[in-house]
Amino acid sequence: MIRALVITHGNIGAELVRVTGLILGPVEGLAALSNSGKSLADLRAAIADWLAEGDAAGATGGIVFVDDYGGSCATAAQLACGHDPGRAILSGVNLAMLLGFLTWREGDGFEELVGRLVRKGREAITRVGGR
Repeated sequence: MIRALVITHGNIGAELVRVTGLILGPVEGLAALSNSGKSLADLRAAIADWLAEGDAAGATGGIVFVDDYGGSCATAAQLACGHDPGRAILSGVNLAMLLGFLTWREGDGFEELVGRLVRKGREAITRVGGR
């Protein structure tokens, strides 16, 4: 199973994961982590531990969703993931991406899933109403 970790400033990620569960029911392999009160080293270590836990459980990939490219969450994710081809970091996490992840992860290969999630995230950002 492909797993995902949502890393955000404050509790945004935990709330996104909670709402995802309200919509789709209980979910496995999706967790949240806040950067609140953590140094860059602490955050990197927490991500590395999560990745190692997945490896030990036989996960077939790990996707790390972050809220903002260039922030501490993204930096820590880059340090923890390195250049492992079974890891992907996706910035700009939104609810549509997480719902897509849970819907598609069993049927898609890792790279196909990552591409679909990026497209889904972009499609979810749109102007509603107006001109």
